[in-house]
Amino acid sequence: MKFNFKLWIENEDGKPILGKGGVELVKAIIETGSISGASEKLNLSYKFAWEYVRRINASVGGMELKKGGKNAGGTEIPEKLKKMLEIYNSAQEEVQKVLEKYTKMINELS
Repeated sequence: MKFNFKLWIENEDGKPILGKGGVELVKAIIETGSISGASEKLNLSYKFAWEYVRRINASVGGMELKKGGKNAGGTEIPEKLKKMLEIYNSAQEEVQKVLEKYTKMINELS
C-alpha cells in the first residue's frame, strides 16, 4: 500500500492553473523554444498545448507567444513562471517525502 497525492496551483477562484502536466509542458517549451516543439516532444496535439498555454498565461501573464511558421515564432517564458516551476517542484518533493514517511508507517502494520 502507499499514499498518493496530486498537487497543483490554482487561482483565487479555485480554478487550476498549473499542475504536473502544465509543468512538463512549460519545461518542454523552455527546452524547445516553442509550443510546437514542446507539443511534439510530449506527444500532445498542438491545439491542446496552445490552449493550455493560453490558460496559464491568462492567470500568470508575461508569456510572449510569437506567431510564425518554420524557423519563426517561438514562446518566451517569463522569470515569474520559471520561479513558479521551481516552487512547484520543491513542494512536490516535500510532499513526496511526507507521503513516503506515512507509506512506510502504514506498511509496517502488516
